[in-house]
Amino acid sequence: MLNPLALDTIDLKVKISDGKVVYAKSSGNKLRGYERMFIGKDPRELPDIIPRVLSTCAQSHTFAYIKAVGNNNLDLIGNLMVSLEIIESNIKHPYAYWLPYLGGVEYEFPGGKKFRKVSHASRKIRAIMEKIGGKWPSVDYVKKGTKLSFTREELKDVISFLESDMLGMSLQDFLGIKELEELRGDIRYLNAEYWRAGLGRYASAWAQLDVSKIDDQGDRVLYDGTLVEVGPLAQALTFDDMIVKLHRDMGPSPLLRELARVRVAAKLILGLQDLEIESEGLHIRGDGIGYLESIRGVLVHQVKVKDKVVEYRVIQPTTFNASPGGALENAVLGIPVRNYRNPWEISLAVSSLDSCFITNVEVYLDDKYLFTKRVGGFC
Repeated sequence: MLNPLALDTIDLKVKISDGKVVYAKSSGNKLRGYERMFIGKDPRELPDIIPRVLSTCAQSHTFAYIKAVGNNNLDLIGNLMVSLEIIESNIKHPYAYWLPYLGGVEYEFPGGKKFRKVSHASRKIRAIMEKIGGKWPSVDYVKKGTKLSFTREELKDVISFLESDMLGMSLQDFLGIKELEELRGDIRYLNAEYWRAGLGRYASAWAQLDVSKIDDQGDRVLYDGTLVEVGPLAQALTFDDMIVKLHRDMGPSPLLRELARVRVAAKLILGLQDLEIESEGLHIRGDGIGYLESIRGVLVHQVKVKDKVVEYRVIQPTTFNASPGGALENAVLGIPVRNYRNPWEISLAVSSLDSCFITNVEVYLDDKYLFTKRVGGFC
């Protein structure tokens, strides 16, 4: 029987030998089936319930449900809210995980000057989401008659931070660069040692995703008969010439995932459109499958509805990535570890996939257990 205190975690066993990771074994996503609590509920009430149960990526889960059972009349506002959710997480992620290791004390959590700046930008985005959708969980847009508005101007302080501090150039110029040596601003530190590590196979809802090819086996999920990686790298490979070139020439890596995360945020910001509408409310169409790209990758909600919800299944991005033999294991295999007593390289590799839950990393030197690190929980 699972320890209830461990239900929100993934276990990853890692062995270090001769200065590198030689073995990795993932438990898979241990938290499956919680969506059964939605069965028997009025489908019109679920947009208020879902984000309270699934607070990680609340907007994405809510909109995936709406896409599964509703008409497309909420697509404009739903896509906007999901984009803002992704942007908020993606710009914070390098400061939470990578830059404290690579950039020095001003990036340290929680008091570093740079971390305080990105936290301020993060709060600005969350305030915009609350202005649009009401107080957290910010899903009032599903209520008929709610007046909804957004302008790019509302993000001016966030964009100013990104261009002056994080990127050291305009968003447009950032998306135009082709080489790691061209990085400026805070993310210049991502021009660092490139550890080649990763599965090298991907799935993204921004490409030609065929949900009928998803094979959910419980502890692992296959796509088109094989294990795949989902998330920012998979997303960026659908549109970004720089990421495609680096992946082709140098292969997947934790660093490339982190850079992809920033590129995705920049593209989403530039794609945002001003909006002023009145919500038509949620109209329940019936059974369906809703899927989309969330912060961490492909998210799927499959729902059957009569008068009440009669079946419900969720496949989270982490269920793809943490599958035994899959992306999480391959993200750490082969990476160097200079000091086995402080294997920060493992922390960066694990955080580059940003699991939906805390990852408990059991670290071994050959066959000797050393300690357990908890990775995740910031973004």
